[in-house]
This record gives sequence, C-alpha cells and structure tokens, in this order.
Amino acid sequence: MADIKLLDKSVYELIAAGEVIERPSSVIKELVENAVDAGASRITVEIKNGGITFMRVTDNGCGIPFEQVPTAFLRHATSKLSTADQLDNIMTLGFRGEALASVAAVGRVEVLTKCSEDELGTSYHIEGGEETVYEKTGCPDGTTVIIRDIFFNTPARLKFMKKDVTEGNYVQAVVDRLALVYPEIAFSFIRDNKTVRITSGDGKMYSSIYSVFGRQFAASLTQVDYQQNGIKINGYISVPHACRANRQMQYFFINRRSVRNATCMAALEEGYRNSVMVGKFPACVLNIEIAPSEVDVNVSPSKTEVRFSNDKMIFEAVYLAVKNGILNAENIKEIEAPKPSLNTQTVFAEDNEEDDKIPVVVPKPKPFYQEKRYFDIVKEPEYHSAESTSTGNVALNATATVYKSNPPQNIFIQEKLDEDIDKAETTGYEFISHSSLIRKESAEEDKPKIPNSVAEQENEQPIKYIGELFKTYIICEQGENMILIDKHAAHERIRFEQLKKELVTTAQLLTESVSLTLSAEEWTALADNADYLSELGIEIDFLDDFKAEVTAFPSMLSDWPVEDTMQKIAAVLIGGGDNIEGELYDDILHSVACKGAIKAHEYTSSQELEILAKRILGDKSIRYCPHGRPIVTTVSKREIEKNFGRIQ
Repeated sequence: MADIKLLDKSVYELIAAGEVIERPSSVIKELVENAVDAGASRITVEIKNGGITFMRVTDNGCGIPFEQVPTAFLRHATSKLSTADQLDNIMTLGFRGEALASVAAVGRVEVLTKCSEDELGTSYHIEGGEETVYEKTGCPDGTTVIIRDIFFNTPARLKFMKKDVTEGNYVQAVVDRLALVYPEIAFSFIRDNKTVRITSGDGKMYSSIYSVFGRQFAASLTQVDYQQNGIKINGYISVPHACRANRQMQYFFINRRSVRNATCMAALEEGYRNSVMVGKFPACVLNIEIAPSEVDVNVSPSKTEVRFSNDKMIFEAVYLAVKNGILNAENIKEIEAPKPSLNTQTVFAEDNEEDDKIPVVVPKPKPFYQEKRYFDIVKEPEYHSAESTSTGNVALNATATVYKSNPPQNIFIQEKLDEDIDKAETTGYEFISHSSLIRKESAEEDKPKIPNSVAEQENEQPIKYIGELFKTYIICEQGENMILIDKHAAHERIRFEQLKKELVTTAQLLTESVSLTLSAEEWTALADNADYLSELGIEIDFLDDFKAEVTAFPSMLSDWPVEDTMQKIAAVLIGGGDNIEGELYDDILHSVACKGAIKAHEYTSSQELEILAKRILGDKSIRYCPHGRPIVTTVSKREIEKNFGRIQ
C-alpha cells in the first residue's frame, strides 16, 4: 500500500474541505469507502442503536503499517493524493484525508489493522482526538474500525440525532448504494445483532440489485450497456410499464461514486418521453464511466455532487443509452403486466412513436360524492371515464413535465404563496391557498371572515345583473364599475369549497393487505409520520428491510392504486411537505368540481346567472378558481368613458 503522509498546505487548501461527519451514516460512508479503496473483497458493517452507540466496519483489505497508523488520524493525511495535479485525476472514493480525523474527534475509536506481509498487527485507540493505546497485537489481515458513543463529547450535536430506527435506515441506505455499484465485493450488514443484508460478491450488478431491492424490483429492469465519445454507461433501467410514482429509485454513479446530478436525471426522463405514462418516473441503477479529467468531484464535503466539463456530452450519452435500453427491453426480459383487481379495468394508452397500444390498469369510475344543491342551479355531477383516467386527468399530481434543467426540489413553492398572500392583502381580499385542505383543528381559524357589523354590509353598493357575454361571462354593474365574472370558474370554485367542507375521510380495512417495497428514504418518511397517516385513514405495518403492509386505506380513495399513492405520499414527506390531505384529495375534488360545474358556451338561465353573480360578489374570499385562474375582473366607468372620448 502507498505510504500515508501529511499533505502539503498548498495541496490541502485546494480541497473543498468541511465537516464530513453529520450522523452515523456519514461515519459508515467514510469507513466503507476507505475499505473499498484498500482493495477489500469482503466488508462487514455492524451497528447498534442506529449506530449512535456502536459501529464496526471490518474488511480484508491491505491494512495499515504499524508506524503509519497514528498519521492516518491526522487531518489532511492520506495515501491517495500527494500533489495538486492529482486532483484532476481522482479515481479513489476518498482523497481529502479528513474522515478519520473527524471521526476520532467526536467518538471513541478502536482500530485493529494488519498488512499481509507483517507478523503482527496494530491496536490503536483514540478518544476525542486523544491517543490512549498504541501497540502491536495479533489480528487477521485487513482492518477493523470500531466507533462507540458518537458525539459523546458534543452533546449539543447528539440531540439532533433522529430515532434509532431512522439513523439505522440512513446507514443501511449507504451500504446499499455501495453494494449496488461494487458487486465484486461481498457486503454484510448487521443491525442490532440481526443480519439484514448479504450480497454475493459475484461481480454481477444484477445480483446486487436483487439482494438489495428484491425479486419484484429486479424483474422490472432491463440492462443498459452503451459507449459514446469515451463515456461508458452500464447498469439497469426499469421497463416503461413498470415505472414508479416518484424518483426515489433513481441511482446514479460517476466512476462508481454515488452522486446526485440534475443532468443525468433530465437525460434519463427525456429518454422515456412518449414511452411512459404521465405521472410515472423511471427507476435506474446506472454507472457512468468517464475520464477523471472530465469530471470534478472536489465540489462539496459530502462528495455527492459533481461537475462535468461538458454537460451536453453527458446528457446525450445517458439519453441514447436509455433509449437503446428501452428499445432492447423486449428482447431481454418479459415482464408480466399487473393483474387487475375487481375494482379495476384494463384500457389501452396509445404509444406516440409506434402503433402498439400499451395495456394500463386503471380504477373503474365510481361516484363517491352525491352532490347537494347550493342554489337553484340544477347540475348533476359528471365523472371521469376510463379513457380520461388513463391519460392522467384525475390521477394524483398527474401532470409532470420532463425537464431539461434542474429538477424541482420541493413541490411546495412557498415564494409563490407568499406573493399571492401579499397581493391579497393589498386588494383587501382574503387569500385561499390552492392546496387548501386543512386539518380539522385549524379549520375555524381559516374560515372566510364575515363582516363584523350590519353597517359594513350596508356600505356595499347593490349588485345589478345586466346579462351574459359570449355565453361565458356574466356582466354586472356595481356602483361605478362594470364587473365580468367567468361563470364556469365561479361555479367550479363554489362547488370545490362546498366539497371540502363536506369531506369526511374514514379508514376502510382492506380485504387483503397491500405489500410495499420502499427505498430507505420512503420507509423512513412514512414511519416517522405513521400517526399523521393514521389520522387520514391510512394504517401501515412497518416491516424489516424497508418493507411495509398497508392494512387500511381512506374509503374515498378505495379505487386508487395503493402502492402508487403511498409512493406519492412518501415523496411529499421527503420533500418537506405536510399537507397530505391536499395532495390526496385536492386533485380529485378539483376534477369533480370542474366536471359538475356550469360549462362555458352552454345555455344558462338569467335567474341562475344572477344568483351565481351575487353569490360570488358577496363573498370576497372567492376570487380564484381551484386551478388559480381569476374569476372576476372589473372595468371602471372612468376607463369606459375615456375610451369613448368623454373624458381625458
């Protein structure tokens, strides 16, 4: 092995340094990456209590010579880098020389290490940066690192740790990612004295995927093997009709380093354009091999972000690799279509590129709401047909655009909401959020305000109904203003608000529980919010190895695919959102309100229009339809007279 030595100041100042130890998973990531760089063929990771009290990483790598062990725990000491020029050609996972020093500063560390050519190994103990034991001892070839009581000397940081199960899931996710891209290494993961992950180390990525994610996910994949302009891409992608409800199962590796990169994500989804239904996202495990000089991994302390010298070249390579993988999918693996249940039916979605039709299982249309009349407008509710459902008109969050820039980081755009609220305050109107289904305990606070006195109501000018324009807009006169009202948008908003008030969510036990295979992030997000989901009528039993079973589901959503819906909920929670009611029901209520509302260009009696206009103008909290379009616009008498030249 190369000698470990302290980097020169002129070199380590060029490195994007920073605190690399945030939680137990950060420690495991650094230690396992060191084991990989040491040439290990077997790596065992063991944790207890989420890694907070105990972590152990054992490998059969090259080991560390006796005289170099203390140096390894000095900051900026590494065997993988010596000159500034080498920063442009980094092929190892580690290179900063900070990990062991950071670990030793916040935990009680024990190291047993031995090189194959040495008779004796080394026992080294260091606590809070202070060396306590340094001696020769007998031990097997390789290195074992034990960390106890992480953050024992920094209690302020310890209190920010999450529950043991959550921290343990983060650790398992780290091990899983490395196991996916290093199939030649046999990984073992032991959690609270129970072995939960073993990979074969047979060198086949498909075997690692099978071990990590299970048979069902592995069976939905097709292989990718593509080269272009010196870029080699290999791995697996999901077949189009097995895509998922979110992006949580997209794994990208650059030179076998796990990364998050918007260019790769955009290229992947662009490759599936016209091949996947709206609202579905492909899964992948892709390793991109590129010359080290063409990629900068020295960007962030976590080393999960990279920069390419030519983003366009990477985009084209990933895009073409995915396209070829999709075209070859039929020749590689035959996937059985999902079996329809009693409450589903099979329709066919057109493929825009070919004449083939893709079978899609969708819920049968089922009225779940019996409309109550709000005023004299008689209108029966209309419901989506199977065809409209199959194109995503009713699906939860069904609109999704393949992006060519950075993907959205959070579905909640607070800046836009704040902007609308500010506008509402300046106009005197009360803003109603577009995702406005609220929890029952806060409902009283957010009800539209009613004038405090009769005098306020008397100060309002009387509304005079004039007529209808283009069979779409109601014309009214109020004081010195002419008011135009979009009749469809107005009726749609009234219906939507009434539906929300009358919405009651109840849990419905499922005749057969639905099994879920989740990513670590999905499992953790759902488990941390189990009580909240239970309030919404969703009961889940959380099992080992990131699996769960849904035993009860809201009766209102009884015809919706449980697995897809739970993946969408997990995506909302991972993104920091907590308005699950809105995510589950707003789109459905929008659709019902829209379909049952008065239509533009249809005949509506004057009496109905007058009642609708007075209802809208009498409630200043209603100024936008559920989709955000304005309902009312005003033209002043002064503007009209200026247009006719009566005034200047």
